[in-house]
Amino acid sequence: MAGLFQSALAPFTLKGFYLLTWGTALGSNVWQVISGFRTYKTLPRQTFGTLQSRLTPLFFSFQTLTTSALLFTHLYFHPSLISSPRVEPHWATSEQGQQGLLIVASMVPQLLNWLVVGPLATDAMFERHRLERLEGKEHDEPNPTDAMDKVNKKFSTLHGISSALSTVSFLALAGLGLVVSM
Repeated sequence: MAGLFQSALAPFTLKGFYLLTWGTALGSNVWQVISGFRTYKTLPRQTFGTLQSRLTPLFFSFQTLTTSALLFTHLYFHPSLISSPRVEPHWATSEQGQQGLLIVASMVPQLLNWLVVGPLATDAMFERHRLERLEGKEHDEPNPTDAMDKVNKKFSTLHGISSALSTVSFLALAGLGLVVSM
């Protein structure tokens, strides 16, 4: 009976919090991809862009805060990682340090997306929407103006960087799950 009671309380322990936080971070990353694809296929493009401009900052901030909580919990369990890099265990050579590096590898790309790349991509998207209204044609029609060509390249570059950062974050979180499970 005591084992059953302990199992019921497991999510309310710090280790349970760690696992729930990791699962939430990974799950939200997967959900962002699935829901983004579905809404892109369902909504008119400019409506989709406006929706994404409202949702992605929330997603990036949630991801950053979740992985930050994961990192702080990890450091609580492994306080020796906070010591000098010259004192064992080293981040790169210890199992706990490598797990911490995977958390950091997930957190930093989301932080960059939240504070830098995401806002720049959103600004470029809205500039493209503005040019479409002014020129009376879609961004992907033949013979774009120089302004449209420039904003298309800027948006494509920023969107590609943002997608790559999100992919790195996802792979780091998935890798953490694999490493912890072994």
